[in-house]
Amino acid sequence: MRATVVIPTYRHFATLPYAVKSVQNQGVEDIEILIVGDGVDDATRAAVRALQADDPRIRFFDLPKGPRRGELNRDRVLHEAQGPIVCYACDDVLWLPGHLQAMEKALHDADFVGAMDLVVKPDGRIRAWYFDLNAAEFVEPWLVWKHNRLGEWANDGFGLSNGAHRRDAYFRLSERWTTTPDGVPTDNAMWHRFKRESWCRTAFLRFPVTLYFETSERRDWTQQQCAEEIERWSAVIASPDGMTRIMRGMLDDLGERLLAHSRSDARQRIEHLELVAERDRQLRESRDECRQWAEIMAERNRRLEALLASTSWRVTAPMRATMRAIKRLRGRRVS
Repeated sequence: MRATVVIPTYRHFATLPYAVKSVQNQGVEDIEILIVGDGVDDATRAAVRALQADDPRIRFFDLPKGPRRGELNRDRVLHEAQGPIVCYACDDVLWLPGHLQAMEKALHDADFVGAMDLVVKPDGRIRAWYFDLNAAEFVEPWLVWKHNRLGEWANDGFGLSNGAHRRDAYFRLSERWTTTPDGVPTDNAMWHRFKRESWCRTAFLRFPVTLYFETSERRDWTQQQCAEEIERWSAVIASPDGMTRIMRGMLDDLGERLLAHSRSDARQRIEHLELVAERDRQLRESRDECRQWAEIMAERNRRLEALLASTSWRVTAPMRATMRAIKRLRGRRVS
């Protein structure tokens, strides 16, 4: 057994078969696929049964709905996992070719690995989001739930389908899959637990291994619309030039956003230099004014001293005349 693949599902019965197919298409037979049913409906149960009929590697855990996204159900299922490594797949995400092999290779020397997000927009554009699990500029704000503010090209984490870990590492954690507080992303909360462990070796793949379709941008879509979209992209991936098209789309988007970010930085630098120049000009003007005032005050002091000296001579003149007269009188008395 080379790997365990965990696929949590709730009500995405229409897209689930495509997500599972992308796992099956990895070209690795010696795996198990554990579908974690978190309070599923009959339509989802039927979809899973159809998948099981064609692939004995699939095991289905039909569990009651748990709090939040059923994190406790994931923990329960992982106690039955047999693979040395555990990968994840969302029920509306497509794995790209080589996903499993890339995760497996990274986990040879790591306990936990992540990969950058690659998102398909509703209009068909591809957006890439960069992150680095071993760079402080990303990790430090990420661990305290703050934006890294590095730019529009950077992400504040990575999704469930882009994470993988060794099974033994999971059971060494101080806290495993558990109900996440409201307002906190369940996947990244789990990833934090790995990163915070001093013993945990982490790695990050600086290339995409999944195609993610943001649910938040498709809230008004029907299941059928979502299925049709993911079917189209499944065909793109399977085509001879599929990965080339995807990578070109990713680089086009990333290049445009990096250029926009650079232009913004350049504008800010120019504005900063203009501000510095303006402040320098104001400072020079202020120094000139101070120098002028100093010269004016020096001239006033000089004049005042001259005036005081002149006035002092006139005021003391009678006294000096009196002293001279007294001296003359004394002289006459002596003679």
